[in-house]
Amino acid sequence: MKKLLSLVLVLLMVLGTVVFTTARTVEASTENYVALGLNIKNKTGATIDAVYIYPAGGDKGNSVVAPGWQDKDADKANYEKNIYIVREAGVAQELLVVFADGTEVKKDLGELKMYYKISMKDGMDPAKWEVELEDKAEDQANMDAAVALGKTADNFYPGYELIAVELKNKTGKNIVDFRFFEEGGDPNTYNNIIDYLYTVEGKKMDSLMPGKAKEGGMYLFKCFIRPHTDNYNVYVKFDDGAEITYPIEDWFKPNGDGFLPNEISLKNAEDKYDIKVQYDDGDPEPLQYLAESLEKGYIVDQWYPVYAGVPAADAAAVETARAELAKIPVPAPEAPAEAAAEPAAEPVAAEAAAVPEGYTGLRLMVKNKTGKDIAKIYLFPNGEDKGKNIFKTLADVLPTEDESKSGKPHEIYVYVLRETAKLGAMTLRVRYIDDEEVDYVLAKPVEDYTVFTIKADEFKQKVSDDAEDMAAMDALAALGVSTDGVEY
Repeated sequence: MKKLLSLVLVLLMVLGTVVFTTARTVEASTENYVALGLNIKNKTGATIDAVYIYPAGGDKGNSVVAPGWQDKDADKANYEKNIYIVREAGVAQELLVVFADGTEVKKDLGELKMYYKISMKDGMDPAKWEVELEDKAEDQANMDAAVALGKTADNFYPGYELIAVELKNKTGKNIVDFRFFEEGGDPNTYNNIIDYLYTVEGKKMDSLMPGKAKEGGMYLFKCFIRPHTDNYNVYVKFDDGAEITYPIEDWFKPNGDGFLPNEISLKNAEDKYDIKVQYDDGDPEPLQYLAESLEKGYIVDQWYPVYAGVPAADAAAVETARAELAKIPVPAPEAPAEAAAEPAAEPVAAEAAAVPEGYTGLRLMVKNKTGKDIAKIYLFPNGEDKGKNIFKTLADVLPTEDESKSGKPHEIYVYVLRETAKLGAMTLRVRYIDDEEVDYVLAKPVEDYTVFTIKADEFKQKVSDDAEDMAAMDALAALGVSTDGVEY
């Protein structure tokens, strides 16, 4: 006789089902949908790469299993899965199974109900597969546990948006309460994300520290499940007791290039309007990290909607299981950034010692996405002489062609020294090969590790915490020679 699985064991089974997912938005009331706890078995004698359960003739949605699901003969411990999905009530469903060899098999399932089991056995012939109600109490309890956890096997939550976002705390304060909620909603409806924050080693965090990864902070790349609305809010409480609510407008309004926002950066602990909401095209941060969060369904506050048919469960057991789910490591730049900094620590320290008093050594990166070749770039205090080309010593080996030119680098690393007192008011001047010049009066002070992205109709100034880029900038600075050829 099977033993009743604990919620934590169910969690481990659920983790084996996550696959790449595309967010699906269903503009419908959740009242039309029901929770389904199902049991599926692979006894086909073959490896399965995907299993789809979807409305007959409709969109197949996301797989409820990860690729490489082996059958009973190959893996007796994992051939059977209890899964949780949400489907429209009273609608006949269809099963699509994709085997590792590319074979695809379909089967009509009819109207599924709670506690159904789907036994795929005796090869790839769906006529031999069984779909029936599981009437054993222990098996039903195991399916109840999968549903109670709240995380669906296919990351599909009809009536809600799955919102992937990079969160940055640049307020200078530790955040002890953080809630993301819809305009007009109650922040207390949702969970405090701090209750579910763990380091990559699984250690519980008591706050979201400020700053960049290299300064001891941490950016988050995870998801929220929320109702669709135009505007959202972020409620924050700091460790000094101060509270503030930041408004976020037009979250689903695309920018000029057609991209939706994916970054929320809190800038100021006193000014609720000092917040940056934008699309960041950085790769891997945040694009790859957010893609993995969507793929795995990493919900930052472990809040899940409740649908009809969800069974009663022990609240403490559910909380324990969700806490374990939150410990799943999500790529975060603090670990690689620190690792990358270690080898460069000694030479960078030597370089810093050589910087004259009153000056700052700046490790910088420039990206040319203008569609034109750039001849020279100058970085100088507003209103003063432009100085020297900041990649003067690199021009022969690292030309500045636009990114569209095949095989040519469009990203340049530079190292220059500038007066510290003047870093808050600087101009970046770009001279193209046709002698056209464009001045960018910088909106914020120049910091070490700054990345300038120059486009035809847009200019970005951002401090990088990409481990690879930072390491490259460190290596260049370690040479102790400025790339504009200026000696002090």
